[in-house]
Amino acid sequence: MEQFDYSAWSVYTGPSALKTIINDPSCPWVVGQWNGINANTTAAEIKKDIDYRIEIVMDYFAQMIPHYKTYNRHFVIPEFFFHCVEGPYPYVKIEEDMYPFEYIVATIKKAFKNVVPDDNNYYTLIIGSTLTSNIEDYEVFLSSSKVLARQAALNEILPHDIHTLFKAHSNHNWARSLVFDMSMSDELQVLNDFMKSARANPLCTVRNRGAFFHLNQTMMEDVEVFLYEKQNESTVDLTMGVFDANGQITTNGMITEWLGNYPSYSILSGDKHTSPQSTYARFTPSFIGNNDIGVEICLDHRLQRLRRTVDMCTLNGAAANNYPLFKQFIPSGGMQILDYSVAVTRNAYIFNADGCDKIYKSYTDPNSVILDGKAGKFKGITCGVYNQSIQSKWTGRDTQTYYSHSQLASTTNESQIGGFDNAKGLNNVMATTYNGTTAAPYNQRTDSFSPTIAITTAISENVFALNEGEIHYYEPM
Repeated sequence: MEQFDYSAWSVYTGPSALKTIINDPSCPWVVGQWNGINANTTAAEIKKDIDYRIEIVMDYFAQMIPHYKTYNRHFVIPEFFFHCVEGPYPYVKIEEDMYPFEYIVATIKKAFKNVVPDDNNYYTLIIGSTLTSNIEDYEVFLSSSKVLARQAALNEILPHDIHTLFKAHSNHNWARSLVFDMSMSDELQVLNDFMKSARANPLCTVRNRGAFFHLNQTMMEDVEVFLYEKQNESTVDLTMGVFDANGQITTNGMITEWLGNYPSYSILSGDKHTSPQSTYARFTPSFIGNNDIGVEICLDHRLQRLRRTVDMCTLNGAAANNYPLFKQFIPSGGMQILDYSVAVTRNAYIFNADGCDKIYKSYTDPNSVILDGKAGKFKGITCGVYNQSIQSKWTGRDTQTYYSHSQLASTTNESQIGGFDNAKGLNNVMATTYNGTTAAPYNQRTDSFSPTIAITTAISENVFALNEGEIHYYEPM
């Protein structure tokens, strides 16, 4: 039997009522509304939203514990799990001088220690990600002259019949976008140019961070916590707002894509934690030897963040040695495991917990979705990676269709990756995840798990677009 258990909370974590902002299926910019239970952005209301999300995380993690079989037990939730109605939590002190992200980490750390049994097993909880901003008073900020000017400029470039078109065009599934199509329509070209300018001149800062909690009650005095932060912002990490009754785009109280941007983040010295304050993607928990764990959020995986730093070392000027990973985790909102981004050593696992999208056999082909878009289990090659997976399909309260999924893969005994050559990009040596042929692939380690839906979840409060979820458990056989 394998030495690891992997479980993921499969639940849709993105905004609801999604549509592209213009009637163009290739448009990467979406309108939609975030869900949450905060009535406003006072400290008390933000705390209420956060506390409920923490409560349900710990509840379902506790329910999973009796299912585990091995002594290395993992529970992973998707990107965007922690957000409010406005998207990012505001910069308000919640309790004891702690801002939202610090409060989430401190509260979960305490709850995690109380839930984990003293059974000499290793428990890992990865909380996806938390959206926060540097703005304290959203009402004042969103009504400021600089925001209203940018909003007016956006409305000016949108088609004048946009409201009619918006009502007519279809719902839009969450889709990650990185590059702009050179054969785009004139309308989309103008919109993309506007967004490039807005991104270059952000009016506020948004951060997308998560935390890795690790504990063995018998061996460790306290919970180890490692923070990680997303480096690359996609076109749908926030929404473009919503249309009002007059057909004008409005923030509807949200921090939007045309207002904020992620802070600059460099991995030129490697991506390894060098202090407790680090928010890099690599770290070494206790009792795993001289091994690195890696967590990259969504688009960071597509951009090969962890793969790029493999073999960076102090001898060559890095701040710390960046070994091929022992385990690679991808909490995401519209991403899956990609062959050119696998950064683990041989005989090592990669695990993906996604809260926003289907699984595609070819990541750039929207017509290659597995299982014809139905919910279910799948074993085979997707995006060059031999994996086992479970795809979830939901109907939201707005009657729109939503997806989430999980994936588990392992490299083979023959797999080898070395230092990354930026000039080669996607053509660097890739890890090997299967033996045999593409028609008949196999991997004893990947095949040694049985994916199952261990728990069907029900969320009483409307913190997401739907109230249903399920815990995917990759049961070692």
